[in-house]
Amino acid sequence: MIPIWIIAALATATCFAVSGLLAYDAARALGATVFSFVRMALVAIGAGGLVLVFGLDSRMNGDDVALLCASGMMGVFLSDTWRYASLARVGPQFQSLLGTAVAPFALLLGFLVLGQTVSILSLIGTVMIIAGLVAAAAARSNTSDTRFTGEPAGLLAGIGFGLGAALTQAGSVLIAAPVMAKGIDPLSATFVRSVAGALSLLLPVLLSAPRRNQIQSMSRTVAKQVVFSAVVGTGLGMSLQLFALASGPVGIVATLSATTPLIVLPLIWIIGRSRPKALAWLGAVIGVAGVALISNAS
Repeated sequence: MIPIWIIAALATATCFAVSGLLAYDAARALGATVFSFVRMALVAIGAGGLVLVFGLDSRMNGDDVALLCASGMMGVFLSDTWRYASLARVGPQFQSLLGTAVAPFALLLGFLVLGQTVSILSLIGTVMIIAGLVAAAAARSNTSDTRFTGEPAGLLAGIGFGLGAALTQAGSVLIAAPVMAKGIDPLSATFVRSVAGALSLLLPVLLSAPRRNQIQSMSRTVAKQVVFSAVVGTGLGMSLQLFALASGPVGIVATLSATTPLIVLPLIWIIGRSRPKALAWLGAVIGVAGVALISNAS
């Protein structure tokens, strides 16, 4: 019988894949900043409701809150905004593969900031992720017949935003790591990070009349896409990942949770009615294998 934590880890990747598809049209309709703000505000409200029920972790001190706020601002104001800017330009398949760059960027920051040693397997994994991205980029140029491809001329900008999102995401995790290492309740940490992230996007939204109008004139369809993206991706997906991490080896759980680029391909095939090219499948396989090497190198 398959262990439940393996099912949970694969379900995590599925939730992230579905969330990306749900977010695609909404991010294009609202713009990256507005979409990220509305989505994170919903997450903050949801986490706040759970905190009211279960309570805030009393072990958090001022320094912990400050680190989590800094992590939230970097992870939302920069990383999430750039991620959805990338999503709108290159589509969910390529953007999910760009997300695998978080692993090598985490290695780089660990080496530069913490002086951590980088193993040969990790370097090989990094090269594989780069190769997977190159293969996926080559495949994308021949897949303009699907509505999930993104903007025809947005490849370079989308790659730039996607890599920037991966770098800042790795940085936000590094900032929050000392707090989480103390065993702080993940729900409390999520609440602090999401509130800080939503507030960091509040000013850019309030100062822009077009962005305010986008929120006020949001259609019911787009609103549903934002809500379901937040619930499926952040709510259900992160909960399943935490459950898997509590029961299974970290490296294997991280690998299985990173199979989103493989899971999103058949979803695009079914929903977008366009079969992904062989290079797209190859790029996804190579990229996920690279993450597997990095996650299990130690």
